[in-house]
Amino acid sequence: MARTLESVLQQHVAGLPGVLAVLIGRTTDDQTIAEINYDPEAVADIHSLGAYASDLVRTNVRFCQLFDAQAMADYILAGSGRIRLLVKAFPKSPYFVLMMTKVTTELKLVIERLKAILLDAQPLLPDPTDTTKSTAQLLLDYARRYAPDPNFVLLRLSLKTGLHPEKLAKGHLSANEVRLLYRGVAELLGVERLPITVD
Repeated sequence: MARTLESVLQQHVAGLPGVLAVLIGRTTDDQTIAEINYDPEAVADIHSLGAYASDLVRTNVRFCQLFDAQAMADYILAGSGRIRLLVKAFPKSPYFVLMMTKVTTELKLVIERLKAILLDAQPLLPDPTDTTKSTAQLLLDYARRYAPDPNFVLLRLSLKTGLHPEKLAKGHLSANEVRLLYRGVAELLGVERLPITVD
């Protein structure tokens, strides 16, 4: 039987109590490429969870690079009183692995399982260059995810940037137009910096 990313996840999560979901995602386009949802009530939308983790990884990488350009993002921990989210990026790759557990699950065991997944899944990861999105598309996706009214994001960004909504929707913009879009998205969301790098 051929090994798949899903079978690697199943193998290393088997027997670990309190696991709610585990996934492998890609930061370049926020895609979830392998997933297991053990508790659909707790994790109603696993793809949104993957997109959230993607944002965390990108932000953590930028934070690390402020202090050391060669630094790798380490484990990222988030959660609440009931659940814990642990994310780890694959080395020198746009991929990451996420495990969501109950807070009663021993953290040391979760870290051990994540390390095993990183090791075994590495050779099975698809080539990230095949499906990466442009910076403009990433900015638009980010704006749609976090804007107060996602239905009018294109119209509002068109007004802010002076770019036609159809041109924005296609995402094929010049470097100067991408910078305009970056400023427009930042203004729209009321932040100075976004977790997406613009050249």
